[in-house]
Order: sequence, then structure tokens, then C-alpha cells
Amino acid sequence: MLCKRGSAGTEMVLLMPLLTSMLFGAFEYGSVVYSYSAMQFGANRVARTVAVNRMTNEQAQTQVRNYLPGWVRNDVIVSVRQTAPADANINLVQVQLSVPAHEATPLAMLTRVVPWQLTANVAMKQELPYVD
Repeated sequence: MLCKRGSAGTEMVLLMPLLTSMLFGAFEYGSVVYSYSAMQFGANRVARTVAVNRMTNEQAQTQVRNYLPGWVRNDVIVSVRQTAPADANINLVQVQLSVPAHEATPLAMLTRVVPWQLTANVAMKQELPYVD
């Protein structure tokens, strides 16, 4: 008769690293998706505010960081441009946010393996000033 007392412990030792990696991978992937969603939302809100003449480009570059999670806020590269600020008929407000993927998560274990960038782009035509 074979002894099976240590088989459960052996199985746990063999499967635990795989399950732990899957758990951390799911958390890290969720953090990256959340960061990208926040980047897209912030870029859209700031582009809209600039498009209705409520904010300057310099204010927009600092304001967009308030929409981002804390772990992304200091590492994001923000670009706010207007194609023709003097002519509202053809002016286009462009907001671009870019951050390395390993900076878009508080737990950068798996995203360091393959370097890639998260980029959120928003382009919005300038509107007439909004009146409350």
C-alpha cells in the first residue's frame, strides 16, 4: 500500500506559484485598464473645458493630473495643443497623455517584462464660450 500523506502538500507547493501569479496578473491587468480609463476620461474632460474657453493650455496640463490615480499622476507625460487658437472656426484642441505600462500600476511585476506605452488621445473642436 502506498503512502499518500504528503501528496496534498506537494500539490499545493507546485500549484501555489501559478495561482499567485494569476492573482497578481489579474490585479495588475485591472490596474492598467483602470489607469487607461482614467487617462481617457481626464483627457476628454480637460479637452472639453479648453474647447469652451474655460481653461488655458498650461492650466489643463496640471488639471488633467487630478483625474488620474496616485500611482500614475507623477509619471504621465501631458501634451495640450491647439491648432489655431486665434480662429475658433478651425481650432482643434488636442490632449495627449502617455505613460509606460509599468508605471500605470502600483504593482509592476508582469508589465516590466514587455515594455509598452499607454496613450490616450483626445481631439475636440473649439466651441463658443459656454454661458451658465
